[in-house]
Amino acid sequence: MEFSLGKGADHVMSFGKYYRPLLTTVLSIVPFSSLAIPLQAQGNLGHSTYTMSSGTLLAQTSTTLSAQAGPDKSVTLPYTFVTVSGVVQGGTAQWAQVSGPKKALIKNSASATTVFKFDRAGTYVMRLTALSSGGAKKTDEVTITVNPNPVVISGTSTPLDHLKVKILPVYKQGSTLLPLTHSSCGLSENISVELAKNWGFALQVGAADARYLDYGPNYGFDQNNFVKLIKANPGKYSLAVGLGSMYSYFDNYDGRHPDLPKLPATTWLRDSSGKIILSDGRPTVSPAAPNETFEIIGNFIGQSLGPLEKLAGQPIKIFLNGGEYGLWLIGDGGPAYLQKDPTVVADFNKSGLTDWYAYVSRNKARQEGVLKETMYKYLNTRPAYSWYQEQYGTERGRWFNWKGWMFLYEYFLNSSGKPIVSDYPAPEMYYNFHNSGWSGVHWGSMVPWDALTQALNNISGTISLGQPLVYPWISGGWEGWDGQPITDIHRYFGMLKMYYTAGAIGSTTGYFVCSGPLWEALKINKQVGTTTPILINHLAVAGRIHALFSHLEEYLRNGDLLPGPNQHPYSGKDGTKALPAMEFPVEGETAQQPGAFGPITIPTARVLARKIRGEDRWLVTAWANVGEDRDIKVTIDYKLGPLTLRARKAGSVYVVTIVNGKPKVTLIDTYATNPTASFFP
Repeated sequence: MEFSLGKGADHVMSFGKYYRPLLTTVLSIVPFSSLAIPLQAQGNLGHSTYTMSSGTLLAQTSTTLSAQAGPDKSVTLPYTFVTVSGVVQGGTAQWAQVSGPKKALIKNSASATTVFKFDRAGTYVMRLTALSSGGAKKTDEVTITVNPNPVVISGTSTPLDHLKVKILPVYKQGSTLLPLTHSSCGLSENISVELAKNWGFALQVGAADARYLDYGPNYGFDQNNFVKLIKANPGKYSLAVGLGSMYSYFDNYDGRHPDLPKLPATTWLRDSSGKIILSDGRPTVSPAAPNETFEIIGNFIGQSLGPLEKLAGQPIKIFLNGGEYGLWLIGDGGPAYLQKDPTVVADFNKSGLTDWYAYVSRNKARQEGVLKETMYKYLNTRPAYSWYQEQYGTERGRWFNWKGWMFLYEYFLNSSGKPIVSDYPAPEMYYNFHNSGWSGVHWGSMVPWDALTQALNNISGTISLGQPLVYPWISGGWEGWDGQPITDIHRYFGMLKMYYTAGAIGSTTGYFVCSGPLWEALKINKQVGTTTPILINHLAVAGRIHALFSHLEEYLRNGDLLPGPNQHPYSGKDGTKALPAMEFPVEGETAQQPGAFGPITIPTARVLARKIRGEDRWLVTAWANVGEDRDIKVTIDYKLGPLTLRARKAGSVYVVTIVNGKPKVTLIDTYATNPTASFFP
């Protein structure tokens, strides 16, 4: 047992300062219990500690004030974090920067062990101070060398080079957001690995190719390498599986693909004589196609999924289904083509439904649900599932025949309101593709037609059906199509900040160039020179916004998107129910554009807000979808009153609280296009 002299020994120690040899001799002889001095467990006497055992003082040890900053370190950009393990004795710790080309960020300046963040090359000196309660100081310094990024853009640079020179986003450790994915005509293996390593993306393996992973074939990039990488780095990478094209399974009505399974004869539409109905040489899948059809395909694909997880040493995180195959949309022509099949007519008549759109939607959900569940029988876990265009509807209610060009989402929920296919709605949001971009109108429908208005129509609808979060398929535009615009990169940041605030927990970035030099350059990482490929920029934007909201996830998981005071402009039209707009009007921020029947009012700045349930905490995002960065005024809650916010082209994300009865507004993404610049993991 150890003791030391308490405060009552002050005078004795003063005496001992001058007569320490005598005092030590006396204390070594006289039993400690005979001294009328208070005792306490282990304490300090001035600058010394006295220790006793069995009632006798035995030793004296020094506790000199000291600071050790640790060995010098280095880091190479774009990696920006350096961990130091300093040691302080006899006082409290305090880190400060002595020199360097730019101010460094310190995660915790009052901890001897901490993390520094640098984003500029150069030599930095950081000082650790040990400070005693009496004001004494001891210091030590450590030199951090930040080496420049070895990748320099030149005329011989590749798409991967352009990705590697970008400042990396900072993800929050432990985030449960879904990993990002991409839907494109191909990325090289090393680009895919870089996206998975630093940008929040999963490593994707094709389900069709997964059957051959044991043999490790080379499909332009050897997907088996992804599996090996995941296996060698447990927990570091997420595994995604893409279902790929399903046309070949259904085009196999005549056995043209002998390596694929044979499907039941009732899979396809047939005329009254029993002959398969062909359209442009292709068969049409029947809404009455039996479950057996999709069980056969599901078993054929699923047999490879269990071994794939075993090879990777971890579960599949997300399963992507590109969607456009099999039973498809009715379109403008109506259901006449379905009515040519007497089996389908009989099935419709006994369905209890009076609407062919509902009939087709319910059967599409049934078919896709059977396919999913059959494949998932081979897995030990249930990955998130995303089936492209499973959505409430971007165009729902905007025009009279919207039902012909979408499946009705309510039939993709079971009787308990749970999803049958996708775990989260998977709407499409492609810049200026079936919309007017970030602003504009539909001249004939007399409504705003921009992508955010469409996205909010989707989300307002899914919220009304109990599904508040989404996993959208997004694109900022792509080359290769005549007249297909490509977004300004700043506005793309702003739109994605709005989409996440609205409830996105991840996304699939789409890019649909499948020919020409750009496609070749991305697929094999060929030289592109000094111009960054648009897809690389779009993938990086998605990664940075995903990283930002990994730090704000509680607002998505534990908060609600606020409805705003107005109805959505598509609400209540052509058989749709009334829905809230899910945004807040900004004072003085509207404009007029001409429509077929008069002027149409459109917003020129947008504000969305989420509120933590049961708390006075809001996440508010302001976006200048038109014009330059500027201050705006908006009211989102009577408790807060009018707020003045900075709406930027690249969006501004705020956390708003109430402190001492007044609103406190904190800008989270100080650097609009590098929103996690001041964040630590």
